Amino acid sequence: MRFRHERIDSHPPCDHLGFCLTTDLTGSGRPDVIVGGHGPFGREPITSDDPPLRRLRSLIERRFRAVHETQTKLFWYENPGWERHVISPDPTLKLDVAGTLHDVSGNGRLDIVAGEGLNDHDIYWFEQPTDPRAEWSKHHVTSRFEKYHDVAFGDVDGDGDAELVGLSQESETVFYYDVPDDPFQEPWPDSHLTVVDDDIRVEGLAIVDVDDDGRNEILAGTQIYHQPSSAGQEWTREAVATGWDDNRVAVADLDGDGELELVYSEGDSPALGSRLGRVAWFDRDGDDWTGTFLHEELVNPHSLQVGDFTGSGSVDIYVAEMGISDNENPTHYLFVNDGECQFEERVVADGVATHEAKAVDMNDDGRLDVAGKSYGPTLQTAHVDVWYNEP
Repeated sequence: MRFRHERIDSHPPCDHLGFCLTTDLTGSGRPDVIVGGHGPFGREPITSDDPPLRRLRSLIERRFRAVHETQTKLFWYENPGWERHVISPDPTLKLDVAGTLHDVSGNGRLDIVAGEGLNDHDIYWFEQPTDPRAEWSKHHVTSRFEKYHDVAFGDVDGDGDAELVGLSQESETVFYYDVPDDPFQEPWPDSHLTVVDDDIRVEGLAIVDVDDDGRNEILAGTQIYHQPSSAGQEWTREAVATGWDDNRVAVADLDGDGELELVYSEGDSPALGSRLGRVAWFDRDGDDWTGTFLHEELVNPHSLQVGDFTGSGSVDIYVAEMGISDNENPTHYLFVNDGECQFEERVVADGVATHEAKAVDMNDDGRLDVAGKSYGPTLQTAHVDVWYNEP
């Protein structure tokens, strides 16, 4: 089994690409691909007070700003054909990994909610116009925290409405906002903000009723946050596992027993972690979680998706490497489920890095494909891709 690779853009308008989302914006019946980015990958560190080096630092900063202001940071590709459209021409955007889709305005069209990365503090939502090919309006949500690695929507307070849940790594905060009755007010009021935890740095976010108690939990990294049972009480934190580096998280019933299992991959390891990246699935065993490792020598597996890739009726696990840390052959793996959580490891693609890839049927043939893009670091190496799952 191999995935057929198609490069849909060899020259995207931004070098540091953060999030990747898929949805059908045009009503064609096929999902389009949305990409948000940050602009130039980073500045060269110069800390000396020596006058010539200060002048060099100033020159680098000016060039950095000049390049930043020429790049488009939010755009999408129309399926089929992959024509690129600009969502926002705002050159000041610095979007990173935190991006999600939700009908914020309540008009029946999906909008984009996206947060900024390291050294930046803003979350915005972008209102989808009647014609998605037109420019989308930008609205400010908050600048309360720094570096939003993940955002998602789900009902986490039991009121029947979806809240905006976010993870701020630099502020070490798990939080959510109730969407105001008037979501166009800027920023959203602090009275709509709830801080769930303010002493933990995590990445990887899912909102799901993992314990089947009728209330959604917040899965943040390898932690599970349970809603208070009554007003005035605090959220409770449960550790699924300890000793994990920054990770991605996915949730599915892997063994068909009607209960949900959790899947983790250490997406930034070894680049920002303590070891080569691991991927494992966890099953609840009474009050504890038991982990089963599928691979322990991955290089920054920042793409993690679950779904039935083979048509067997069982949920498989897809993991792909992001192509940093001197990885000359970034690899895409599919762990094929036999229905009883015995997984066969298959290499389904290699040689092309991807980051935050999504599993979705791109060509309406009934099989899950993959859409993804590079992470960085330059325009010369940036790309957007699709891998087709073919028999």
